[in-house]
Amino acid sequence: MLQVVSANRLVDGRVVYLDAQGNWVEKIEAAATFAGEAECAQGLEKARAAVAANLVIDPFAVAVIETENGRQAVSLRDAIRAKGPTIHYGRAARRT
Repeated sequence: MLQVVSANRLVDGRVVYLDAQGNWVEKIEAAATFAGEAECAQGLEKARAAVAANLVIDPFAVAVIETENGRQAVSLRDAIRAKGPTIHYGRAARRT
């Protein structure tokens, strides 16, 4: 099964994904995919370096599938994380 690496960005808490260049992106569609356990382990190793650099926290592998509507996380929890916050918070909440 395909997997991507996800974490939370420390500066703002946003859900982010590791892309093929080793950058952290906000869209699951832009994430690098890993086909096997060995590949995913390499992605998680890159993520641990980002943890050490205080860029992200708590990286983990997310199972994904490619559908006609684009890439989707398999688990409900990760599908919700991929779509963004379900409520407004912080400054966005004060504007409403």
